[in-house]
Amino acid sequence: MNLELENCGPEINFLDIEKFEANLSIRLPNTYKNFLYLNNGGEPIQCAVDFKENIIASNGDYIASFYELSQDVTYGLEPNMRHHGEKLPKGLIYIANSPAGNFYLLSTREDSYGQVFYKDHELEDKTPFDPINNQLPESIVKIADDFDEFIANLYDPGE
Repeated sequence: MNLELENCGPEINFLDIEKFEANLSIRLPNTYKNFLYLNNGGEPIQCAVDFKENIIASNGDYIASFYELSQDVTYGLEPNMRHHGEKLPKGLIYIANSPAGNFYLLSTREDSYGQVFYKDHELEDKTPFDPINNQLPESIVKIADDFDEFIANLYDPGE
């Protein structure tokens, strides 16, 4: 699928992406690096995603915006991680948000590398993240095996 985006961030190069990875001590999947290089965030026209199962009392959501590689506090990848990253299990990063303030996450963890997750910001976690048993908190659920699958599953809600 050819994802259409509006209001993308400023043009970046692969050195900018490498600096971001070094600052967070992570290694991004190549498909996501290419997405950043070509688009640097943006608001997708194909913004709706259905979840495979009825999870978190929801069977889907929308993407308001993919975060960009910039220092913008609202839409920047690094500022979001700096200000809110402690709320996530180590190795998950914020990549997008929904209109209601929920989040889409990408894993840089060895056990789930490249997988995409959804985080419901209103759901209170009763159990902590358990990496040994690969148990996520209740507010975070897997929605795609990799970034390509995630993008492929997006669609225009008006069609």
